Amino acid sequence: MLIDAALRTEAAAKDMLACVKDGSASTSELRRMLEISKSISTVVSAAQASGAAMIAGRHRHGDGGAEVLASSAGLSRRDAESHVKAARSIEAAPAVRDAVEAGRVSMANAKRLAEAVEKTSAQDVQSDHELLAKAETMRPEQFAREARRWAIERQGDSGQAEHARQRSKRFVRVWDAEDGMVRLHGEFDAVTGRRISNRLQAEARRMYDHDKKQATNGAHGERRTFKQCMADALDNLTASASGTNGSGPVADISVVVHVDPATGKLIAEIPGGDRLPRAVLEEIACNSNLTGTVYDTRGTLLWQGYTKRTATPTQLKALRAIYGGCFACAAHPDMCQAHHVKPVSEGGPTNVDNMVL
Repeated sequence: MLIDAALRTEAAAKDMLACVKDGSASTSELRRMLEISKSISTVVSAAQASGAAMIAGRHRHGDGGAEVLASSAGLSRRDAESHVKAARSIEAAPAVRDAVEAGRVSMANAKRLAEAVEKTSAQDVQSDHELLAKAETMRPEQFAREARRWAIERQGDSGQAEHARQRSKRFVRVWDAEDGMVRLHGEFDAVTGRRISNRLQAEARRMYDHDKKQATNGAHGERRTFKQCMADALDNLTASASGTNGSGPVADISVVVHVDPATGKLIAEIPGGDRLPRAVLEEIACNSNLTGTVYDTRGTLLWQGYTKRTATPTQLKALRAIYGGCFACAAHPDMCQAHHVKPVSEGGPTNVDNMVL
């Protein structure tokens, strides 16, 4: 019976592919097919993880079925372990498990829910209907941030445990590839990663603009792509940091701090929504420039302590859409700081009243 069901699923999937490649399906049919296939993929993944776990349990493998899943389903060992771990975590939360097995929650979002279960509890996760609704509708990259923020708020330590976890996992690895290239891979906590990204973006943008200016003036030479500039920027910044007194290039990191009206506590976040623990905020504040601003509950600026201020999320979207970055220096949106967002009343292009560029 199980094999018959698996073979029918395989045959149906092949029929679906043939219909797509036939080219006669309408756009609406193709979109609907994609929506249904998301559910099918999730249910199949759940069946694979459950089947592998049963085999491992019967034969006492001790790995929860990761090796069986990797070898039988064609997954990498890392992906198989991730699938098995998520399935085991959500098993304690029936509402989450049922949503995944019904195909309403993608496997990617199921893994984020499993992480939330481990950080808080199965009861906390499955009792929050709003969180489950977001898991069903949000894209994985959006829900990953939402689930992380949700867990931090319920851990009661202002994100200190999450920051410590990230810090403990930071690493950089360099190795020689078979094609003769040297490859580098690293992972960092949110704050360190953002600082490194901002430094590289700023230096790469300077190089890219220089090449563009040289080409406009008719100069001969290589005009690098932005990715090539990023690689050269890493080389430049590591060179300037070595053999000096440690006063290498310094890059700003934007931190938005506001008071939670419900608790009266300070909440600090960096671009992307990652929450900063109080200890990390205090460390950053030791050598940072502070801009005092007052907003109403709708986000409208009421008062600012300086004549310049940081761009709002809406302005950053506009900068990205219209200019590809800062309208004054073409910097990456994450690098666009207050010195380029100036009110009309002071000669700048920003209308402070309605936030229109």
